[in-house]
Amino acid sequence: MSRPVKLLQARHYDEFRCVGAECEDTCCTGWGITVDRDTYDKYQNCTDRELRSRLHGLITINAAATSDDDYATINLSGPHCPFLAQGLCSIQSRLGEDYLPNTCATYPRMMTVVGDVLERALDLSCPEAARLVLLSPGPLRFEEKDRGGERFRTGNVFVPDTPNAIYADRPYPYFAEVRGLVVTLLEQRTYPLWQRLIILAYLCDKLNELAEQGNDQDVPKIIQGYRDATQNRLFDDVLNKLTARPAEQFQTMLEVIVNHISSNFAVRRFLDCYQEVLLGLNWTNESTMAGLVNRYQEAKSTYYAPLTQRHEHVMERYLLNYVYRSVFPLGRLEDNRRAGIHHISNSICAQYSLMIMYYSIIKTVSIGMAAFHKSGFGLDHVIKVIQSSTKTFQHSTSFPMRAIQYLRGKGMDNALSMAVLIRN
Repeated sequence: MSRPVKLLQARHYDEFRCVGAECEDTCCTGWGITVDRDTYDKYQNCTDRELRSRLHGLITINAAATSDDDYATINLSGPHCPFLAQGLCSIQSRLGEDYLPNTCATYPRMMTVVGDVLERALDLSCPEAARLVLLSPGPLRFEEKDRGGERFRTGNVFVPDTPNAIYADRPYPYFAEVRGLVVTLLEQRTYPLWQRLIILAYLCDKLNELAEQGNDQDVPKIIQGYRDATQNRLFDDVLNKLTARPAEQFQTMLEVIVNHISSNFAVRRFLDCYQEVLLGLNWTNESTMAGLVNRYQEAKSTYYAPLTQRHEHVMERYLLNYVYRSVFPLGRLEDNRRAGIHHISNSICAQYSLMIMYYSIIKTVSIGMAAFHKSGFGLDHVIKVIQSSTKTFQHSTSFPMRAIQYLRGKGMDNALSMAVLIRN
């Protein structure tokens, strides 16, 4: 891979500062930690004898490693990193930041090489990063600049490629143009956010159809057509004919959430949110689904909708950050392979479905929390849901494939079929 000569990053990227022990949800809990080869070699020559002994005993070479990036693994003590002490990393405090593995040194910074550009975004599983990215009311702007002589640790940098078998050995030919349109659609504030997502569903279905046909040449024409149709409001008739299905929406997301947290690790903060959902909806053994849906709808209209209509930029910025962080609509190649979704023929639709699943989880849990907090429901609760659900679901290796299989089992096998989870 040639050295990228340009940077593309959000304006706020360089403003991020870790708050250390003050963080509400330390990044040293809740996931595996890989150690790159260079850092592992540093540990072998560590001058701190006590720490070196612990490093040797608590780090294991990864026999299944596919590169120097995941050369070894830190053996966790329960959900916590064994080097976590009083909310801080003992490796960093005793040896310095240079001795952190790439995984720890770069988090929550996510990096991807696209052509000759190194793209950098923040991962919202970090509470401080979530606040920094989401709370500003303006559009989420990514800016390109020359990399120059800037030096920084990149950690695991992945080059995007389409998971569609048709494009197995080369990048998607119109990736930049397609993503440009996706960003334009999501920023189109003359439409409510749910309508922007429905228009994007139509686009993803059409792009997926062209990909299956191996038809590259018509992509620019489709892009221009969608730009014109959005600007001239040609989607209004079809959007107005869509009807909300709150019961199906609630039941679907409830199944998805319960199935995941009952069989996989979920961070404590997300479980706290989920507990407030149960209390807010007065969910007991005697509860009926009809009663739950009625209380859910009441909380949505009374507490959730007024707040989110005033601050719709929060979820808009969430989606835009997701687009850059995940290389939408292709998905990060490493994430696709790790989650086992790179063999799915409907790759663009699958990536859209995943994005909507994450979006709908946030929306469903937030409405349930609104039922609990009532007039006290605020942006801090929405940020908590976004951060904790990102860590619980987006960082799970099992969730993406299981989510897609679940949707297909319910007949939701294209992007537009996800409208049931979107329509307000």
